[in-house]
Amino acid sequence: MRRYFFEILAVALIGGSLFFFKETLDYLARRDYVAALLVMMIGVAVISVGKEMARLALVQRD
Repeated sequence: MRRYFFEILAVALIGGSLFFFKETLDYLARRDYVAALLVMMIGVAVISVGKEMARLALVQRD
């Protein structure tokens, strides 16, 4: 059961990171480079957590 929870959480986090990358493009279009850099770093952090959740789901396999 925990495996499925980690898989769903990993997909949600990786999908959620796409929102941050889209926002990065919006900030770059408005030439707000500092905000784009900050949002991009948040997106990278979220995708790395999603990657770790996916790895944890693989470890939970029985």
